[in-house]
Amino acid sequence: PVDPVIIAPGIFGSQLDARWNKTTAPHYYCYKSSPDWTTLWLCFQCMVPKVIDCWVDNMLLNFTENAFRNRDGVDTRVNDFGGTQGVESIDKNGYYPYMKALVEGFTNIPGYERGVNVRAAPYDFRYGANSPTGELYLQNLQQLIEETYTKNEGKKVNVIAHSMGNLYMIQFFKRMSSSWKKKYIKRYICISGVFGGSVKSIRALVSGEIESIPRVLVNANAVRAFQRSFQSIYWLLPRKELWGKDETLVFTPDKNYTVNQYADLLQDAGFPMGKDILKTLEGSIDFPDPGVDVFCIHGSEIPTAAQFRWRPKYFPDYQPDQIDGPGDGTVNLRSLQLCKKFKRLKGYRVYPGIKQGEHMQILLNPDVINYVRSIVMETTYYPLDNSEIVF
Repeated sequence: PVDPVIIAPGIFGSQLDARWNKTTAPHYYCYKSSPDWTTLWLCFQCMVPKVIDCWVDNMLLNFTENAFRNRDGVDTRVNDFGGTQGVESIDKNGYYPYMKALVEGFTNIPGYERGVNVRAAPYDFRYGANSPTGELYLQNLQQLIEETYTKNEGKKVNVIAHSMGNLYMIQFFKRMSSSWKKKYIKRYICISGVFGGSVKSIRALVSGEIESIPRVLVNANAVRAFQRSFQSIYWLLPRKELWGKDETLVFTPDKNYTVNQYADLLQDAGFPMGKDILKTLEGSIDFPDPGVDVFCIHGSEIPTAAQFRWRPKYFPDYQPDQIDGPGDGTVNLRSLQLCKKFKRLKGYRVYPGIKQGEHMQILLNPDVINYVRSIVMETTYYPLDNSEIVF
């Protein structure tokens, strides 16, 4: 039998379903109830003008008593946990493919089969690991890994994570004993890991981040409302360990801000609740060593938001000017490179340029898929550098 693979997606990379029975709605034309499960993310038809407000209202999280939860009357679930349907594309119709090329990279090899030894662990990406929902996900992930191991005659599992999926994985490995990891985990392959956060998340919280959302008719302020309500966006803020206390990330006409001033920044952007939300991250923004063999893959040499400058009267409701630095177009290089600190790093490969290594594009790069397959199949020796692998 072949070595099984489990894929953990990044933020916005899991399909979500919802059903609801609410007492209020933002407009008379919004459905107050929908008893059957219907697509919540990604729902293209929800993003047309007017209707988008109904959708945002279901997508938002409430933050009360220091915890995040769905809006009253809204139930949500991820689609196809343990299968791959929920991550192969971000929408159910397959218009916006995501992990499809990676999944097919394995299912094209005899012996690999979706749901048996090519599996995925989608999650509700609105939450961070430090939440009841995140906690439950980590428990389900443990069960999925154990079940996959048993189903595959005691073959250890390869975990492949992309983007924010890597933040979940290092929190997962932190809580598992070394004997458990030795028994169940073959290796951990991290792709485009946002290990130290990303400057881009600052714009999402201040003015709304519309770049990473499929180009549909979106108003940045409508999007900002739901992004501010997601714990995960705060989890992606640049880490103090990587950005100096004197390094300005945000320039505004009245004041500048560093990594130590997120609470002030959010307060000044008209969102005082941000201070309490930041506290919920405690215990999940560390950088624990996974304690397993690691292969790290990421892009580089693509202009990536490094600082934001708001013009007079633009802060916080209009988009800032972006000052670029190195990275993969989404995650800053210093954050991607943190994987080099893992004690059991067995392979490290960087793919420069937009076609090769852009944050999302990297998952469509045939060289990357071949490299990941060769790691899992153990078909070559991997030197710790960027030299080409010859099959």
